[in-house]
Amino acid sequence: MRRFSWRPLTVVATLVFVGAGVGSALVARAGGDAAWLMPLRFLGGAGGGVLSVVCLLAAGRSADPHRAFACWTGGQTVSAALGLLYLPRLFGHVGLAGFYVLLAAAALLALAVVAGLPAAWPEQSGFERGGGSGAARLNLLAIFCYYLAISGAWAFVGVPGLALGLTEDGVGTLTAAAMFTAILGSVLATVSGHSRRRGAYTVGVFGLLLACLLVLAFPPGRGAFIGAVVLLQVCWSFLVPMLLAALADTDDGGGLVILSNMIIGGGAALGPLVAGYTLDYAGTYVAVAAQGALLLALSVAAFIAARRRS
Repeated sequence: MRRFSWRPLTVVATLVFVGAGVGSALVARAGGDAAWLMPLRFLGGAGGGVLSVVCLLAAGRSADPHRAFACWTGGQTVSAALGLLYLPRLFGHVGLAGFYVLLAAAALLALAVVAGLPAAWPEQSGFERGGGSGAARLNLLAIFCYYLAISGAWAFVGVPGLALGLTEDGVGTLTAAAMFTAILGSVLATVSGHSRRRGAYTVGVFGLLLACLLVLAFPPGRGAFIGAVVLLQVCWSFLVPMLLAALADTDDGGGLVILSNMIIGGGAALGPLVAGYTLDYAGTYVAVAAQGALLLALSVAAFIAARRRS
C-alpha cells in the first residue's frame, strides 16, 4: 500500500471488492459451494480492508480529524441500523446472493468520492520509519480495550431485556432505534472536537458508559433499561472519533493509524467471544457488565496516560 498513490489504489481495491461480491452472489445462487465462496470472500475481505485503511488514514490526515472521524463513525452507525431494520426482510426475498449484490452496488456508489482523496501518501518517510510514540501506543491500547468492552456488552444486551419481559423482536427494534440515535454522539463529537476541554469530555463520557453498564446489569425497570441502551450507543459514537483523533494526533508516522483498523476489527470480534464465555460461565449479564467495566477502566487509564505523555 505504501508503493501506490491513494486514488488508483482505492479504485483497484473497490473493483476487487465488487468483483468478489458479484462472484459470491453467482456462487450463492448456484448452491453456495464453499470451495468457490471462501476464496471469493477472502478477496472481498482484503479489498474491504484496504478501503477501511484508506478511510482511517485519510480522516487522520485531514484538516479536521475529529469531524472526519465523527462522519466515519456516523456512517457506520446509520448503515448498521439500516441493516438491522431491512436486511432480514431483504434476505427473505432475495437470499444471500442479494446481500452480496447490495454490497457490490454500495461499493460502486462509493467510487464517486475517490476524486476527493489526496493524490499520494503523505510523509512517505514517516511510513518507512513505521514508528509511533509511546502516547500513540497507549491510544492504540485504549481503542482495543474500548472495542473489546463495548462489543461484548452490546452483543448480549438483549439478555437483561428479555429478563424484563421484552420480546426478541422488541429488543431488536430497540437496538436498531438506538443505533439511529447514536448519530447524536457523532454530532456532539464534531462540536466538541476543537474544545480545549475535549479530554475532560472524553473522560466524562467514559463515566456515562460505566453508568450504562451498571443500569444494564441491575435494571430497575424497562424505562431505565431502554434509556441505558440508547445512551450507550450515543456514548459509543461520541468516543470512537475522539479516540481515533487522539491516536492520529500522536502518531507522526501514520503506521499505528493503519494498525488501528486491525485493532478495531480484533476488538470487535473478540469482545462477543469473551463475553459469551463469561456469560456461559457465570450465567448472568452482571458478569458481562463487570468485565466490560474493567476493560473500560483500562481504556480510560490508557487514554489519560497518553494525554500526559503527548
